Amino acid sequence: MSSITVWQSLLAIMLMAAISYGSRVMGLLIMARLPLSPNVQLFINAMSSSVLIAIITPIIVHGDGGTRLAAIMAGMVAIIFRSPLASIAIGIVCAAGWRWWFIP
Repeated sequence: MSSITVWQSLLAIMLMAAISYGSRVMGLLIMARLPLSPNVQLFINAMSSSVLIAIITPIIVHGDGGTRLAAIMAGMVAIIFRSPLASIAIGIVCAAGWRWWFIP
């Protein structure tokens, strides 16, 4: 690979990183100054849940039994107790327990 190609690649990566970081910072700055109506708050809450589901679903589908057990138990704890911290803790304990008992 030539020196010019390496520098062009590095410049492209740095430019993409700057644009990504800038868009996140500007989004936070803009949203901090705008009043949020109840409809906008509902949209933001629904969007964050749908993004989380879109990320976790393929992991569960292609994961092992420990992954599935952790997801089911974490979901049940979240629904019953409405505590994200308890849900995360149960998910971690279930995944670790599965791997400790069933994976040599």
